[in-house]
Order: sequence, then C-alpha cells, then structure tokens
Amino acid sequence: MAEERLLKGIIPFLDDVPTVPLRTIPLAGLRSGDQAVAKITFTACQELGFFLLDLRGDSLGNMVIEEIDERRTKELSRVCSDATCFKIPLLPMFPSFKPRGQAKIETSEPDRFEWFNIGQDGLIGNTKPQSLPPLVHDQLSLFHSFLDHGPSIVGTISSTLAMQLGLPANASASLQRPTKPSGTVARFIEAFASPETEDLRTSMIHHTDFGTIALFANVLGGLQILSSHRPPEDNSAWLWVRPQPGCLIVNLGDAMVQWTGSLLRSNVHRTNFAPGEQRFPDRYSLALLVRPEREASMKNLTGAGEGGEDGDLTAWEWEVKKAMASTRGAAAEGVKLIAMNI
Repeated sequence: MAEERLLKGIIPFLDDVPTVPLRTIPLAGLRSGDQAVAKITFTACQELGFFLLDLRGDSLGNMVIEEIDERRTKELSRVCSDATCFKIPLLPMFPSFKPRGQAKIETSEPDRFEWFNIGQDGLIGNTKPQSLPPLVHDQLSLFHSFLDHGPSIVGTISSTLAMQLGLPANASASLQRPTKPSGTVARFIEAFASPETEDLRTSMIHHTDFGTIALFANVLGGLQILSSHRPPEDNSAWLWVRPQPGCLIVNLGDAMVQWTGSLLRSNVHRTNFAPGEQRFPDRYSLALLVRPEREASMKNLTGAGEGGEDGDLTAWEWEVKKAMASTRGAAAEGVKLIAMNI
C-alpha cells in the first residue's frame, strides 16, 4: 500500500509475470454498509481469503495512508537494523525481533528476512511494556495511532463478514477486542535484496496466518499466493501480488476459518524475491496482525461446516496447540517461528 507519490520513482512492477486477480474493496463502502460491497468482500473471503482494501476517499482510510507516508516509512525502515543493535531479547512465543536466517525455507536453507514486533498489549497497558529500541520510542505516537486505526478497520471487516454469514455484527469482533490481552502486533518486515543468482529463492516459507485478519502495506513485489488446489512444490502455482496505490493487502487467518467452520478461507502465501528489477533493493513491509483475545472461545460461531475438538479451547490454548503441531513434520525447523508469529 502506498500513496501514488510513493510509487513514483519506484522500479516498476513487471507486467509479464503471473499475478493473482485480487478484488478491490473500497473501505468507504464497507464503512457505509453498502450491501453490494459487503457481498463482494464476502465472496473474496470465501474464494481466496485475500483482497485489496482501497483506503482512499474515506476519512479513516486517509488517516492510515498518512501514517504510512514517505517520511515515516523511510525512518521506520531502520527499525529492524536498530533492533539488531539494541539486542532485543527473544521471547519463546512472541519474540519482538526475529533475526535473518533463524528459520529455514522449504529447501532447508536459511530464510532471508527479519521482523520486529510492537505488541498492542504493551502499548495500551494490557501487559508490561516491552523493550523497545530508541527509534521506536521516538515514534510511539505513530504506533499508538496505527494500533488504534488498524483494529478499527479490522472490526469493520469482521462485522461485515459476520452479517453476511447471518450472525450478529459483533460475533467475531467481540472476540478480538483491542482492550483485552492478545498476540496482536504491528510488525515491520525487511526482506533482503536479491542481487545474486543464489538469492533468487524464497525469503519466507509458505504458511497461513494464525490470527483473524492481517493488513499489509508495501510498495515492492515479493508476496505470492498459492493457487487453489495446487501443491506448494509446484512453482507455477504461485501468483504474484501487485502492490496498488492507496490499498492495503488484506488476508484472513486461521482463526476466522475456525470460527466459521471453514466457510471462510485462510490461504497459503509466502515471500519470494521480487520480480524483475525490483529484486535489487531491500523490501520493507508494515503489517497489522490481529489475534483473538487470549481467553476467547474458538467455538464455531456458525453451527455449520467443520467444528472439531478445537471448539473447546481458548484462543491461547488453540494457538499453542497449532504452534506445537507446526514443529512436527519434515518442515519443522522452517515453520516453527513462522507458525507462532504470523
């Protein structure tokens, strides 16, 4: 996502690479209760689990665009390197900082990305504040604002989907309230440039998100979505996402699938090297990853579709169970950190 002025001067995205046909949803239409927009959103979340959210022309959306403007994006692109120097401690379930190469990709080679998490709980007082590098302290007002506006957008999407399912508007929104402890984070992700032939590989292994809804902002390519009913080993099954001016990339997580008995979709995605000349600079992304409240029930809200034994778990128990399951199998080391934190 970026204002049009941020895409000016950026190396153009290639026109001859296979891209995923994402639906573009206007935030203004969602917030006004436009039923045609609501139905398109619901269809996108059933078919693909991803869509583009156009923030332009909406007061809340314009504020979020302002929060991701050129000046701050340039400053915050140093967050990961600043965290490295600050030596942020790693925590077992929700590490603030993940250094490059700590996880593996599908070929068992080291990953090619770093992230830095700013937990919602610490910022609003649900838990003890986390250790933060100086650069983040200098921008705390921005993070407070982003972690206020972002969940508001997520709440609008959640309410829209609930009503399309014939549920009360707050059916899932009431299970992911920002005022309650959760694993919700703002995340800065740096995927490193790929100038050499040996760099032309996956940066972040394929996965689905654990949470409810994620919002992503970036200006360079690299994100890929797996085509329906295709194995991740089939390289031709991966389609690029083309960043669009004024739009956030939105995707549903596994918690929404659990709550809706698989009526909605959480799709497999990965970060690859950017196509064409875009592979030469580092790629920075800002994300909001919303998780359910830790004590929220994971019971199927719809009474239809798949429910399973996980309906008896709290969100925290469910996340721990999924994280532990992800450490088993052939790709255990590759997905462990991804599964627990994305």
